[in-house]
Amino acid sequence: MPKTEMSSKTSRPWGCAILSFISGALAVIVLLVAAYFGIRMFVTSGRMPPRQLKLVSELAAKSADETKQSDQDNIYDIKRLVETMYARQQIDPQCTMDFLLLSGGGDRGAFGTGFLLGWSTVAPGVGAMPKFQGVSGVSTGAFIAPFAFLGTNADLATVDDLFRNPKSDWVTPRGTFFFLPENASLATVPGLERDLRSQMHMEFAKRIEQAGSDNHLLLIQTTNIDTGNGVAFDFVAAARKAVVSNDPNELSQILLASGAVPGAFAPREIQGSLYVDGNVVSSFFDGGDQDARDSFGAVWKREHPTAPIPKTRYWVIINEYVHPTAEIVQPLWPTLMARSLFISVRSSEITSLRYLYAKAKLTKALGDGDVEVRWVAIPPNWKPLNDAFFDQATMRNLSDEGKRVGADVNSWMTTAP
Repeated sequence: MPKTEMSSKTSRPWGCAILSFISGALAVIVLLVAAYFGIRMFVTSGRMPPRQLKLVSELAAKSADETKQSDQDNIYDIKRLVETMYARQQIDPQCTMDFLLLSGGGDRGAFGTGFLLGWSTVAPGVGAMPKFQGVSGVSTGAFIAPFAFLGTNADLATVDDLFRNPKSDWVTPRGTFFFLPENASLATVPGLERDLRSQMHMEFAKRIEQAGSDNHLLLIQTTNIDTGNGVAFDFVAAARKAVVSNDPNELSQILLASGAVPGAFAPREIQGSLYVDGNVVSSFFDGGDQDARDSFGAVWKREHPTAPIPKTRYWVIINEYVHPTAEIVQPLWPTLMARSLFISVRSSEITSLRYLYAKAKLTKALGDGDVEVRWVAIPPNWKPLNDAFFDQATMRNLSDEGKRVGADVNSWMTTAP
């Protein structure tokens, strides 16, 4: 048999095999594509309604307006604080202006709720819990902030009880097809939304409005995902609006927006804009940037040049470890992504704390008053009981640890990490 004929006969089976493989692969791809579009057609529960598109120029203008409004709000708040503190100083010359800043941390918020309860037991004197002139919260810290703002033992016990008793439906996966890109998130929070709504009722709104009537501030930090700006919602103003309209729904929406971790939990649309976790822009809200001429100390010196500037004290509760814990990480993309996010947020918190200390030093250097910064975080020797998310045993254990740490006045750190 000629060599060329023999070669041709040998190559035919290989050619058929390759064609069969390609045909099979194409059939699988076509099947997967068909299945994907079929699922898209019939599984729609995880989607949010499509939003109307806007011109880039329109969004840019909105972003600029948002930034301008934020700056104006800061200036207005500072002027109110100056007058409020001046009136307090006439009664108590040693008065201080105290701000509580509550960070994110998911289920680790149980540390913050326990810490506040423990701190509230400290006898009057150095290190005792002051009456806060302002409270701000982000993510899980946002859930705690309204109760800390009211500040009674009953309110602190209520939010601690909430974190000590997580429900099984606080966070639930979207089901078999949770991974579809059309979904607003991988998981839903029906139980958490239900329990928050049950707390944000009309009587609660009235109490928030009353507590803020003497220029006390309650700010909930979110991120406007449309404009890319950090937005601090004035929760007192939101409560006032709720009282007028007899509808407290927006209160829980603001809190859920602050904790809407992108991808994990669905964003919240409020007044036409889409909001996600405030952690995207900052680990905690410290009042924002302002021109040195508009700072509290500068305004005070203009308005009351002969009166000493009251001391400002920031109390920062970090609902996590401040430094990432070390561990061996397996080279799997979900593990690597989760670990990277954890390290990123820890680094952001450290940067935010260092910025706050630098801001305090600059304020003093400019002669605009004395600023103290104290912070606390989950002790590095505390370990979770397991790896489960929103696990009741772990959260109760962490709440107990928070109470222990909060009752010890020596727990506060006074230098930057």
